[in-house]
Amino acid sequence: MKKIVSVLALCALAACQTTPASTQVSNTASLTGNFMADLNAFRASQGRGPVQQSAKLRRAAQLHADDMVARGYFSHQSPGGPNGDTMSERMIAGGCRLQAGAENIAQGQTSEAAVLTAWQNSSGHRRNMLGASYTEFGLGRTKNTWVLLFSSGC
Repeated sequence: MKKIVSVLALCALAACQTTPASTQVSNTASLTGNFMADLNAFRASQGRGPVQQSAKLRRAAQLHADDMVARGYFSHQSPGGPNGDTMSERMIAGGCRLQAGAENIAQGQTSEAAVLTAWQNSSGHRRNMLGASYTEFGLGRTKNTWVLLFSSGC
């Protein structure tokens, strides 16, 4: 009996292992910096002004991408998420004074150019990228899960 309890306890501990702190889920090294130029070229081609990268939005986007990959979901909603359940909550938690905002998410694209093209070809995502009131953006990527946040007032 003691052996069975010991084996069960060992299995339970194995199932509860956490990711070591040195193991990062994020794959931000592949962000090239061309994304802002390409995004702004697209906006300009549609008569919109440029947006600037925001460190606060980038961090909020990155944390949402990290969370989706770590917890195995793909959604604008993140019930019980560490930085809020909704886009607005995540942006406010990141330090934004949210006046207007939008979020694009994508999964599977392997480059900034591919994800930008996918969003341009989707009416809702395209509308977000062309929002006239947006002045800033943040892009996050974990593996091939992408989050793009727009705001005015961050």
